[in-house]
Amino acid sequence: MKTRSIWFRAVPIAWMLAWMAAACPARVVLAAGGHAYVGESKCEDCHDAKHEALKDIIGPNGKPGANPVDVWNQDPHHDAFNNLTNDWGKQASAKAGVSDPQAEGSMCLNCHATGVGGNNPPDPSEGVSCEACHGPAADWVPKDKHGEIGNDPAKIAAAVALGMLDLRKVDVREANCRTCHVKDVSKRPCYRSSEKPFDVRNDKKFRHWRNNIPPI
Repeated sequence: MKTRSIWFRAVPIAWMLAWMAAACPARVVLAAGGHAYVGESKCEDCHDAKHEALKDIIGPNGKPGANPVDVWNQDPHHDAFNNLTNDWGKQASAKAGVSDPQAEGSMCLNCHATGVGGNNPPDPSEGVSCEACHGPAADWVPKDKHGEIGNDPAKIAAAVALGMLDLRKVDVREANCRTCHVKDVSKRPCYRSSEKPFDVRNDKKFRHWRNNIPPI
């Protein structure tokens, strides 16, 4: 599909994990687990209007029938990689001493791409895509592993063991989001003091899930 980044191949594992823990502590857990990424196109194989019954999926407008792929395409996370070269992206990267924020190895890719430092990460041009939130999916992407979970605790526990993030749990969601949504400009040079405080529950703009999903 797309070129894969393998820029950590020759780096000793211990050094790699230590560096990642400092740069993006939550994501080191995903990489250390060894679960591989599959890329957005694999998710699109099932989660679009051609393949999925969308009548129960509520979208940003609060109405049923939302297409998760369309929601992502219209969300700012989709453009995270491209935004590195807009006016503010250039200013922020210059302040951080990063000559090319989109280059392989750039600190900016920790948050403006998906799976950096992990196993078979997607091409950075995908931006912040499905697996940045849901976890590297190679081991749980089959329908029988995650497509039939419903509200079954045993099935979701099995999927989590395969690398899926249980986003029904607000603390899991918050920990993952706050890997990047921070005020620390040493980790996120593009932070602006004019930004509204981050609130993990402020998810209306990219909503693409059923109503009343119980935590299990």
